[in-house]
Amino acid sequence: MLKKLFFSLFMLLAGCANAPDEIPVVDGFQLERFLGTWHEIVRTQNSFQKDLDWVSASYELTDKGQVRIVNKAYDMRLRRWRIRSGRAVLDGDKHAGALKVSFFGSFFSEFNIIDLDKEHYSWALVSGRERSMFWIISRKATMDPLLKRRLIQKAESLGFDSSKLVYAGYSSLN
Repeated sequence: MLKKLFFSLFMLLAGCANAPDEIPVVDGFQLERFLGTWHEIVRTQNSFQKDLDWVSASYELTDKGQVRIVNKAYDMRLRRWRIRSGRAVLDGDKHAGALKVSFFGSFFSEFNIIDLDKEHYSWALVSGRERSMFWIISRKATMDPLLKRRLIQKAESLGFDSSKLVYAGYSSLN
């Protein structure tokens, strides 16, 4: 049961305008350009995504100005797809890449965009509340291996733990 609840946090997260230990989030963020579907390429291992692969998240704007999130992942242990819905709101400055994300009531977590392809919004480096958690997400299910390595190195340079990375199943398609 707890695993089901925490899966919903998938992506990662939300809470303050700054990522862990005051790592700045991207500025000039445009929520409208961020909407749509994102695929998880790499993540640090975490308990709420255990046994999950082929993870994606779709973001759409609601009439109330919130963002509806639909996370989809394949549970490798149970051999079935899991889908969870949640919501997100900007956290503070609407041009800062910081969101608050919730999949259960008033419990929010951090979703901090700390690097982003600002020209095309084709990839993003995202952190949660802890330095032990980061994700690389992409509009496409696969990512150029050199870009992926560069983003992992960027996360490492910011102090994120990359010793236990989980690569998406479709990473093998590169």
